[in-house]
Amino acid sequence: MKKITITFLQFLLFFAVFSVLVNAIYLLVIIKTDWDFRKRIESLSFSSPDYDVLILGSSLAQYGIDCELMTKHGLKSYNMALVGSTVKTCYIQLKEYLEKYSQKPEYVLLVANSYLESFDQEGIQPVVEFTMKKQKMDLTDVPVSKFRWQGTELFKKALSKEYRSGYLSFGQLRRSKIVADYSEHDYLHMDYDKYEKAIWIEKIAESCAVEQIKLALIEIPGVNETQNSDSIGPYIVSFKNKNDAILYNFNSIEFCRFIEPTVDWVGLSHFNEKGAAKFTVEMLEFINFELN
Repeated sequence: MKKITITFLQFLLFFAVFSVLVNAIYLLVIIKTDWDFRKRIESLSFSSPDYDVLILGSSLAQYGIDCELMTKHGLKSYNMALVGSTVKTCYIQLKEYLEKYSQKPEYVLLVANSYLESFDQEGIQPVVEFTMKKQKMDLTDVPVSKFRWQGTELFKKALSKEYRSGYLSFGQLRRSKIVADYSEHDYLHMDYDKYEKAIWIEKIAESCAVEQIKLALIEIPGVNETQNSDSIGPYIVSFKNKNDAILYNFNSIEFCRFIEPTVDWVGLSHFNEKGAAKFTVEMLEFINFELN
């Protein structure tokens, strides 16, 4: 019986050491190769940043807003958007930035698509949650389990030369792949109330108001079947806390005429590198950014 107990304890010890080793190696590889981890680490270690514009949002914004181009146009910008980011995550990122760095941006662009995304999810993007200050760890934070998506991304990079060729520029993820959009317009209507009732957008608006930052809400284009027949705006979105924001409906069919459906997409309503540059130029021509 004593021998069985010792053998069992040895097995448990081996399993524990093996698990720690596997998770440590996995985390190290993910940190070195994952686009979101690299962006997150970079944004937490800026040296006296002086950005005029910060971009917040999910992968639609991460692919779709060309901050290098914006910077060349005189708007020093950084794209903080991450794959799978909720609006709550965007709020956390903004609060961290404002608390950590003394110079505040003049504009915050919250980029979303009301047709494709939910605004009131309570979850926090895993990379942000894992790297937050005073974050308490538990068994759900085991890297192999928590970063399953990043593992899938790593697998894609291993299999696809095109996927490996993707790269970050001023926080934007650039890929050249083309996935044609053959969907048809459904002549939808933009859900304006979805913005107005969104709790976490309201909190972002409050933080911007306190710091005297201009907040613009960008309804980013999607493929044809997601586009709406409403006007571009801009609209004024007023929140219960008496703050407001300007909303630009860039998913309007009218605005999206510049898009070449068979050329500008990388898939699932995400712009490829060429499409993102074209959209950013159109956005800059429409919005009158005024810097102090």
